[in-house]
Amino acid sequence: MKRNAVAIGLITLSVFGYAQEAKTDSLNVRTIEDVKLHKAGNPNRAKVFTTKSNLDVMENPQATAIVTHEIIEQQQAQQLSDVIRNVNGMYITSARGGSQDSFGARGYIFGAENIYKNGSRVNSGIFPEVSGMERVEVLKGGAAILYGNVAPGGILNMVTKKPLFNQGGSIALSAGSWDNYKTTLDFYDALSKSSAFRVNGAFEDKGSFRDNVTSQKYYFNPSFLFNISDKTQLIVEGDYLKNYFTPDFGVGTLVLDKNTSRSVINDLIDIRKNPGSDFQYQNTQMATSTVTLNHQINSNWNLNVVGSYQNYTKDFFGNERMQWEFQPNNGSYLWNRNLTRTYNEQNYGSVQANLNGEFSTGKVKHKLLFGADADYLQSDNYTYYFQKQDGSWENSGSIGYGTNGTNGTKLNPPTINLADESTWASGYEPSTAKKNLTRTPTRRVGVYIQDLISVTEKLKVLAGIRWSYLENINPIITNYEFSGPGITSVAYGKSGEKGKSSQNALSPRLGLVYQWNDTFMTFASYTNSFTPNTGTDVNLKALDASIVDQWEIGFKKNLFANTIAFNATAYQIDNSNLAQTAPFNDQGNVNTNTNIKELTGKTRSRGVELDITGNPLANLSIIAGYSYNHMTYLDTPNTLNSFIEGERIVRTPLNTANASVFYTFDRYVKGLKIGATAFYTGSRYGGWNNQKDANGNQKTDRMIPLTDFTQVDFSIAYQYKKFLLQGKLGNAFNVLNYTVHENYSVNPIMPRNVYVTLTYKL
Repeated sequence: MKRNAVAIGLITLSVFGYAQEAKTDSLNVRTIEDVKLHKAGNPNRAKVFTTKSNLDVMENPQATAIVTHEIIEQQQAQQLSDVIRNVNGMYITSARGGSQDSFGARGYIFGAENIYKNGSRVNSGIFPEVSGMERVEVLKGGAAILYGNVAPGGILNMVTKKPLFNQGGSIALSAGSWDNYKTTLDFYDALSKSSAFRVNGAFEDKGSFRDNVTSQKYYFNPSFLFNISDKTQLIVEGDYLKNYFTPDFGVGTLVLDKNTSRSVINDLIDIRKNPGSDFQYQNTQMATSTVTLNHQINSNWNLNVVGSYQNYTKDFFGNERMQWEFQPNNGSYLWNRNLTRTYNEQNYGSVQANLNGEFSTGKVKHKLLFGADADYLQSDNYTYYFQKQDGSWENSGSIGYGTNGTNGTKLNPPTINLADESTWASGYEPSTAKKNLTRTPTRRVGVYIQDLISVTEKLKVLAGIRWSYLENINPIITNYEFSGPGITSVAYGKSGEKGKSSQNALSPRLGLVYQWNDTFMTFASYTNSFTPNTGTDVNLKALDASIVDQWEIGFKKNLFANTIAFNATAYQIDNSNLAQTAPFNDQGNVNTNTNIKELTGKTRSRGVELDITGNPLANLSIIAGYSYNHMTYLDTPNTLNSFIEGERIVRTPLNTANASVFYTFDRYVKGLKIGATAFYTGSRYGGWNNQKDANGNQKTDRMIPLTDFTQVDFSIAYQYKKFLLQGKLGNAFNVLNYTVHENYSVNPIMPRNVYVTLTYKL
């Protein structure tokens, strides 16, 4: 990790030195769309870089969404989850341990394959810093032709702020409820007529409404832009993000009947109470570097090349999910609290090239995209031995941790009592030592071609195909043992490669667009995608790929002199075999490793999305949307522990809706802005989908019903010269609800809170 941070620093220094030498460069400044500031307006008239092509939004038979930095700033967004509330049809699926927000759309989770930064895949296991974002783009539906093995719900691309040739920036100080403090810095300037730089940085120190939960975050993001010639541009970016915090798994569930697994949300204790160990921690770090080359070959052809490298580490030590089991003999709820330690590291490198051209064959016009990409991922996962109070060592992957650290035995595990807080007391912090390392390498290659064919001025056909290749090398396992007294450990053996598995497939795409006029278009599209599944089964074997068919129809309409976009989409997604986290490991214990998965059967997702966005008045901005989604199992094996046909998939709300209205006064109280934001999440289920017994009947009832809720925020801001003062009342009506990550954690949403920001524009 330290080597990567140093490397980024050296790159930054060398680039800065080059830029200083180039100050006398008198070549013409080339402006690219990527560095222009966009007001919160009609997204149908914007350029969406996530499409990798020259397609206009009105030419693309696919729903898209853009959240600009103006929206992010006026809403005082603190997390990416605050940003995506402006995207119709997206929702939070989990907040596991407080380490990350997981998002979903159209019934599918946006995992590591669906989150991008500046067009390159980025690890989703850390809260990204939103103050450095120029905008967030969401390409809904099928994106496999452009990005390979992505879940069918869509992809999210975070575009960071780029250098500008004029001097400017800002310094901001923020404070909020529960000792929430943050400082951000943004500065940009020209280094010469052909080069510019930008530096973003942030420091955040905050508490929580939850007891004994704190967080510190550091962020540094330098970037440089060089107009090498009037046709060639180079952008070099690097960033470093560190987040040290208390992992928080919430209030847990009440297991009413351990034989049937029937559970409900724990509502017997105050949402502020935290039964976890008081010393638990998680240290997450990520360093990334990106180099982007834009070259205008001629007036009709351009080339874009992006190379990226990232290093991600997570050091976790603490308690996991809370499942309070009812004891009929004494009427108490008990929890077998234990400790788990994991260390994960990922090194990821990728490169992609996209060639775009426009030409004609007779009267037929073409917009052609030809591209290729390749990446390599190495994932390292460590497990640990634990030292007990009596000095002995436990090698089962976790250790019992009851009142004051008592260990107990497997037959008599240590427990704490929900109703007796004295039993929650923490004791000693156990020593740990490495047990084994599981290294999982993955290689991917893709080649794709796409053409928008304008048959007439109104009728257009979008056709394309991708060839994808995935190679999974079965994990290489290195074991460790103790040498002498204490906790010194040495490697004693390596299992070696168990073998390789590789998959390849073709993913076609076909779309029809009819542009009735400049302001109205209708579309229909079909995509077939080969979706390799990451992770392994319980036996550490690579999972087979899923085949996904997706149909989509809709329209895009500009209203009121193109100031408002009104869009609608209907879709159906059929997945041949959905991959989900396995409920149990190979030893029959509850699985806590999200990399261990299983194929659960054929699913179907159907839905409708409606949204309206724009500036009907110069000083009024609106965002509103509604979505309906119904995702169920269509076909599952008629075997023990398989899932129930017709049952709705957990963590997929039937309905979601969003609305945001901001008004800036240009008379009377000039500089005053007021606004409100609302987000509705419909009913859904937490926990796990139910399973069949040996006869094909329902065996358990593991689904946790969650009620619908609406969260409303009110905002006010006042601009005076270069000073901007903002205030926000979050969750104004103090609504109580939860996010549930399968059976791992049950986290209450943040109660009513206040957040204030003072910004000075440089």
